[in-house]
Amino acid sequence: DMGLPRPSSKIGVDLLTAIENRSVARSFVKKSVSTENLATILWAGLGIRGADAVSSATKAGRNISFSGDTPYINVYVLTNTGAWKYIPEENKLQSRSSKDSRTEVSSGTIPSAALMVLFTVDMSLIPPFLRSNPGMFQQMAHANAGFAAQNMALTGSALKLSSLIQYSLNPKGAASVLKLSKDELPLFTLQMGYTE
Repeated sequence: DMGLPRPSSKIGVDLLTAIENRSVARSFVKKSVSTENLATILWAGLGIRGADAVSSATKAGRNISFSGDTPYINVYVLTNTGAWKYIPEENKLQSRSSKDSRTEVSSGTIPSAALMVLFTVDMSLIPPFLRSNPGMFQQMAHANAGFAAQNMALTGSALKLSSLIQYSLNPKGAASVLKLSKDELPLFTLQMGYTE
């Protein structure tokens, strides 16, 4: 397991500049992301912030909203040195593998990417009002994970990282490598890295 430093509270790039500079890349230079920057990227996507007692959209206390107020999206980080589950409540990465397992998770792996983030949904946390409609819940899960990915990509842009979202997954490989629960389904990956 790996404890993460406190996420940065300022990067020095405003939101509109991060949007303007955001870039998609399919090849990267081999350069790893610092632990400090990784902590900030992960926090932007799924990190803890104070619960808002007024808006049900934020009662889960995360940087994205969850219908039913239960954080049913999980995030896994894979690099050339291992794989971890992000535990926002403890601001740490929980070890799942000590090898480069990215090709087992996705056929679209870019080996030079600094990191791959896999988004999953825990179907056991489906809100009561959606139990009769699991298909709609999966659509909502994709949207919520998309909000997290957007936050991460924009934070990466501010940190001079390019990114790429892909849907080429190997669900069985992901389940095996990352020790996913039987109710946890992979959604998509976000790969990030430097281009210069």
